[in-house]
Amino acid sequence: MKTIRRLLFFIVAISLLIACSKSDRFTNSVQDFGLKNKMIFIPGDVLTFTGDTWYKYVQVIGNNVLAEMSCPNEVKITFLEDQKLELLITESGGCGGRTFSAYGQMTPSGSVYFEYAIPIMTLPDGTKLNITDVIQGHLGCTIHGPGIDRGTIVFQGKFDGSTLVAVSHFNSKCDVTWPNNNIFPTPVNGPVQCSWTYDLTVE
Repeated sequence: MKTIRRLLFFIVAISLLIACSKSDRFTNSVQDFGLKNKMIFIPGDVLTFTGDTWYKYVQVIGNNVLAEMSCPNEVKITFLEDQKLELLITESGGCGGRTFSAYGQMTPSGSVYFEYAIPIMTLPDGTKLNITDVIQGHLGCTIHGPGIDRGTIVFQGKFDGSTLVAVSHFNSKCDVTWPNNNIFPTPVNGPVQCSWTYDLTVE
């Protein structure tokens, strides 16, 4: 009887040892993965980037590139609670030195999402304008598509610790003559595919 008990105790002890060994290996692999791949920022941390914003407009019919241009920029990202971000974007060059805000989120692995503030600006008379209103006033185009939500433009991308690239794709309809459009001739026959890209490097 004692021999059987000893045998059972031995089997249970070996089973626990194997289970603990497997558990330790699993835990260590998860911790190692996290240490190697996660970027940790605390609220109040600030990163400053310089780079370019690229704007590209393509007429779907004939795949005709209507315009492609870039504007140098500086982007200051402030980290908030719960992985949230506040961005202050200043564009210069041909974009005329405009400054505006955006808000978003960054995961520990570097996936980035942000959108322009709603509204993007308020006129002296109190009129609030979204970025979609600004685009329509400048280009004479109505816009829609996956990169548009609640009257703003949504960007998605990646930060690898050194460079941040984020893109928004959307569609536009520019079927009226619009003298204010100094980017491409209007009207345009058929839809126009638009892509706006931030290509940034941390300072």
